This record gives sequence, C-alpha cells and structure tokens, in this order.
Amino acid sequence: MSAFMVPVEHVRAMVNAGLRTEGYGPLSWSVRQLTQVEKDRAYEPGQPWGPDMHAVIKETHRELTRETAGAVGAMLLAQNRRSVDLRYNESDIEEPYLHAVSTTPREPVEILKAIDCYEYQSCETPDWEDSEAARFCQALRALLIGKLPGYAEADAWPIKKA
Repeated sequence: MSAFMVPVEHVRAMVNAGLRTEGYGPLSWSVRQLTQVEKDRAYEPGQPWGPDMHAVIKETHRELTRETAGAVGAMLLAQNRRSVDLRYNESDIEEPYLHAVSTTPREPVEILKAIDCYEYQSCETPDWEDSEAARFCQALRALLIGKLPGYAEADAWPIKKA
C-alpha cells in the first residue's frame, strides 16, 4: 500500500459534512473501547441501559460541534500524518489545522468517497481499527448513508418475504 497526506480541504469537507446533522443531533462517536468497569456501569442485564449510561457516554464519546471542529480536524490530520510517517519511516512535522467552512458544500456520496480515501491514507498504524479517527469515519459514514437519496423512503426495515 501507499499513503499520502490528504489536503486540509479534504479534512474540512469531512468535518463540515459532520456538522450538517439536521434532525439528528450532533455527530457523536466513541473515542475508545469501553473498559469492563464502564460496561458494567453503562449496561444492566435485562434493561436497555444501566444507571450510569449517560455518564459513561459523556466520558468516552466526543461530539462534533462548531466548538470542537478544530480539535476534530486536527485529530484527523494527526492520524493521517502518523500513517504516512509509519509507512515511509518518516517523522515529519504535523501540519496545523484551522477549521473553516468548506468553500463548496458536498453531496453525501462525495463525502462517502472522501471517507474511503481518508481511511486508505490513514490506516497504516497498527492501532487504526481502534483509533478515534476510524470511529469518527464510521459515525460520519452512518450519518451520510441515511442522507442518500431514497434511503428514508426505502421500505426495507425489515425486508419481508415477497
């Protein structure tokens, strides 16, 4: 495989797409796997959740807001840099990220393809699957799939025998 640094505008487009969550609330993702203690606090057998579920989510999740957009973009660029550096045995200085509104709003399918590109360029580190960047991409992908034309109208929940 190869890897390259995605342009800052690429990351901005992803972050800005994540900020457009009309009707869904802020985009949220876990920053790491829950420990067993956190699972025990968040889930109670036979119940939909446990007594400390909201506290555990607050401790282990991040939300994308206008206030956190800069930190999220920086996190995404940092993972991309780690991937490129590992792939090519480099140690380049990380480019600073300053969040701005994208110059061109993108369609969901364009951002889905941008996520694929970003993941391909950023997955070289051994911890990629458990990284916050990977979890952000999963959350953004799920949000965007729901925005694809025809998705909301599709009668397939569940698919029934014809």
